[in-house]
Amino acid sequence: MKTVFSPPTPMPPTLPARPAITQSVSWLAGMTPKQFMTRYWQKKPLLIRQAFPDFKPPITIDEVLRLSTSDAAQSRLVRRENSLNRRRADAWTLSHGPFRKRELPKLTDPNWTVLVQQVNTLLPAADKFMDAFRFIPEARLDDLMVSVAGPDGGIGAHTDSYDVFLIQAAGCRRWEISRQFSPEFQEDMPLKILKSFRAQEQWDLNPGDLLYLPPQVAHRGTAIGAGCMTWSIGFRAPSRIALADQAWAQHMDQLLDADWRDPWLGATDHPGEIPERLLSALAEQVLGSFPKADTLRRAIARALSEPAPSAIFIPIAPRPSMKAFVSQASRRGVALSPASRLLYADGLFFMNGEQLQAIQKTAGQRALQRLADHRQLSPAEFKRGSGDAEFVSLLHDMTAAGWIVYH
Repeated sequence: MKTVFSPPTPMPPTLPARPAITQSVSWLAGMTPKQFMTRYWQKKPLLIRQAFPDFKPPITIDEVLRLSTSDAAQSRLVRRENSLNRRRADAWTLSHGPFRKRELPKLTDPNWTVLVQQVNTLLPAADKFMDAFRFIPEARLDDLMVSVAGPDGGIGAHTDSYDVFLIQAAGCRRWEISRQFSPEFQEDMPLKILKSFRAQEQWDLNPGDLLYLPPQVAHRGTAIGAGCMTWSIGFRAPSRIALADQAWAQHMDQLLDADWRDPWLGATDHPGEIPERLLSALAEQVLGSFPKADTLRRAIARALSEPAPSAIFIPIAPRPSMKAFVSQASRRGVALSPASRLLYADGLFFMNGEQLQAIQKTAGQRALQRLADHRQLSPAEFKRGSGDAEFVSLLHDMTAAGWIVYH
């Protein structure tokens, strides 16, 4: 049974909101989201000084380290030992959590980094912070990773296959980047650290500064002094093979296998030869199991709505009655659990790896779409959709399962 982390820090009142795509926003250097996507997304890095001025992270460094001791979180500890021989690379070690408190270094110890993944699924305020970046489709948004480091802590020069926004939350971190580098990695290391790296640009980021990096830009982050905390908004970049595997598995789960029948099979003097009719019939059967375009689209959509493997949903016990649910939702509104993913396409809705039952009435469809877009419904918005019994029943079931919570 996984433990649930409940940080004591209250949610700050000034978290950034999700902007309209034509709205000029400060954390994009005055650009609109539409302009940012056209000029920078997957094209070139962007540094924005004081994108989030006076940013007060809703989780402290001590709380991040405590979170790394919980089995509710995915955490890693990276250490570097400086080589005395200039011709030899530094030695790196990688450990996976949860950690015992005594295993964690002191804040003033050098050359270490603790990284905690999926913080947004554990901390509602962290999930709310990600609203600032939800002008990018939810199907591509992955997680908020928080890293804490001692002096000179980092994970070495590397590249990512995905886009990332790096927000300095506390302390100072030096970022070095290069778009021209050799792709070879250091040998016998637990991390994919570039063998040769020479920075083309370098910046020291202070609290509130933001750095956007597109995929395949080599970068190295190094903590300057103690008390360094960086927030990384990462994006999903499913490989073609991995997505095909997920979609195929989703599709195959829906198929019913039939026993093979070949009453027409004849005797043969050449048992080692596959009869042409048998090979053609088997090939036709296999081809018939391949999904058609609309089936494949639904399978991909279900795969894209899969929550993180570490996601935890806590069902409500005892299950609330329909009357109690409607009363609470009408008074408080509802919101997606931080770990939930709700997506829609082709008039269908997909949540946490499942295709939801069809909603027939327009009011219910609009309310569910708004829930997917904004991750919450106010009491008034819930009431507008509550005339659709299918919609209310669906939300009732999802709330009981812990996929939706009262706002």
